[in-house]
Amino acid sequence: MRKGRGTKMKKVFIVGLAVLVFAVLTVGCVDKNEVKIAKFEDLGLEGVKIASGDPGHVPAGKYAVDILCNLEQTDPDLAGKITNNIVTREAHVRAVLDKVVLKEVDAGFVYRTDAYTEREKVEIIEIPEEINVVPEYPVAVLKGSDNREAAAEFAGFVLSREGQEILVDYGFTGVVSDPEPYTPKEIKDTIVVYAAGSLTDVFEEMATEFEKMTGGEVKLLFASSGALRQKIQAGAVGGEAGADVFASASMKQMRILEKEGFVADYGVFAKNEMVVVVRK
Repeated sequence: MRKGRGTKMKKVFIVGLAVLVFAVLTVGCVDKNEVKIAKFEDLGLEGVKIASGDPGHVPAGKYAVDILCNLEQTDPDLAGKITNNIVTREAHVRAVLDKVVLKEVDAGFVYRTDAYTEREKVEIIEIPEEINVVPEYPVAVLKGSDNREAAAEFAGFVLSREGQEILVDYGFTGVVSDPEPYTPKEIKDTIVVYAAGSLTDVFEEMATEFEKMTGGEVKLLFASSGALRQKIQAGAVGGEAGADVFASASMKQMRILEKEGFVADYGVFAKNEMVVVVRK
């Protein structure tokens, strides 16, 4: 009887020891393969997987390219290593952030404002100031708008004190010096605003406040600035779903529309900043 108990306990001990050894080996393998990114230069380490936006359509992707081009002037070796570590180029900047949050990549190039939306899940790695870029956001009323007066009111609200305060609350840098308070006008029309994906949260709040103050209705469509510019060029202006206002994360996209006659004038309403995010 005692012999049976001893044999049983011995088996339990052996099984438990095997489980412990397996756990230790497993943790050891994970730790060994994990790449710790603590500073910008670590993006060039072997095995690092980086996500970026598609530079052909996403301003954030083009800004990431500009950053690496700037780095190439002083440290071409590091610039090459980081470029080689980019494993995916996403259709919009929020997709880059999602890749990091879901641990599908080790790091991603995003706007600071996007990083703030997941601040509990990601850490921000600052990009050296001498190579970083400062994106400017322009807004314009489209010439083909059916509701140009109401559209101009919304653009004016974005540039007003109230609009600039909302932008700052979401991590943007307001650019209007001593902005005037917005004087509401009654609006009965519905306006359609095409806005860069990085403006999603801030423009949703801005539209809500504008509607409260004027009685008008604001419909929002968010996508990459390049994709929205192409929709406008294809004729998505005015009407029920066509744009009345375009808010871009890229001056380039706005200048293309200006050159082709879709907008007569535009104003810069905010600035942002590129950062690198890693999962906490």
